[in-house]
Amino acid sequence: MSKKGQEIFIWLLIVIGLGAIVLGMYAAVAKPAVVIGDLVIPVSSADWRKGNENAKVTLVEYSDFQCPACKYYYGIVKELEKEKGDDVQMVYRHFPLQQHAFAKTAAIATEAAGKQGKFWEMHDMLFDRQEEWSVSENIQQSIVEYATLIGLDIPKFISDVQSVDLASRVERAITEGGTQGIQGTPTFFINETQVRFQSYEELKQLVEDELNK
Repeated sequence: MSKKGQEIFIWLLIVIGLGAIVLGMYAAVAKPAVVIGDLVIPVSSADWRKGNENAKVTLVEYSDFQCPACKYYYGIVKELEKEKGDDVQMVYRHFPLQQHAFAKTAAIATEAAGKQGKFWEMHDMLFDRQEEWSVSENIQQSIVEYATLIGLDIPKFISDVQSVDLASRVERAITEGGTQGIQGTPTFFINETQVRFQSYEELKQLVEDELNK
């Protein structure tokens, strides 16, 4: 093989290798949780819900604010909300994973925001800025900054974040997730049946299948 041919061959190997790395990273982020069966804890007024409560389709998500895969799926669910928000009820359930140091703190922050009627605003803020606060040297400062940006009463927010009640609520959510059999995040259910998807089009089709039943 000529020197030029060797150079082309080497560059080809590099390109193939980089492609494999990118695909591997995507798979690590986009791979849904394992199959665990149907939803056993029914949706209730205790859940964080938005959308049409009388909708034919309910999407339940077990999630972790510090989970990169959850950030990826957050974008997909937001697309569904924009296009089919009138046809779907969205439900968010906490399941912070042990390996994510700030996940419980983030979950408690959304609960505290929820006491002021802004759970979903904090939910969106945390996912939108995940790369920022997940490596923060002062997570408390970060969440107070976000609370300010979404217009919360800061003294009340700080008091609520430090309350035992909200920490207990998140711990109960983790226990209930364990009862459900959740092993990873995100895990989704549509109308009590676990679903797996990797793109908006796949999720949209699952929803439309339910709407057409």
